[in-house]
Amino acid sequence: DLRMSRGLGDVYKRQGGLMILVCSYLIWTQRPVSIIRAGSRFEYDPTLFHGLYTSSQRGFTDYGAYDIAVNHLALTEWGRILWYLDHRDELKKKYRIPMSASYHIAFWDIGSGFIDFDKSGDGDLFCFPPEGNTRKNCLEKNLLLSVDFEEGYYERFSFSGSGYYWITIPNGKLVRIKSA
Repeated sequence: DLRMSRGLGDVYKRQGGLMILVCSYLIWTQRPVSIIRAGSRFEYDPTLFHGLYTSSQRGFTDYGAYDIAVNHLALTEWGRILWYLDHRDELKKKYRIPMSASYHIAFWDIGSGFIDFDKSGDGDLFCFPPEGNTRKNCLEKNLLLSVDFEEGYYERFSFSGSGYYWITIPNGKLVRIKSA
């Protein structure tokens, strides 16, 4: 029957498309995360107070803000958090992130690479300090993961455009919370 053979063809096409999608996802998740650039925001942002900030609760406190440009960070919130938790010691040892009791770490997507601020038509950029003779030190803003920790509290993981954030609770488990 002709209708039957067309129906089977559609089923095979859908299965093939699904198989390609699954394989693509598996290949993407196996790619290692590359840290392209990392540094302390206090080293290059003169508007910040060299490691001190004013907290309404406790006055001046030790605080660090860090930026990391990455390539191939996981696609899911859960995968990004797990990558960070698995590489926290490496970040501290290799990049000295974080080196303060309280901190903010922003993980930026490298996207199509660093661009020159003056040649960009889009003003929505995040810029690292220039290195060497190049003026290509800015990224299109695409915040993949934000990690915040205030000494004595919990680590908080948030994502651009998400209505949720995650926190670590004292027993080490992660809890997902709807943003207010």
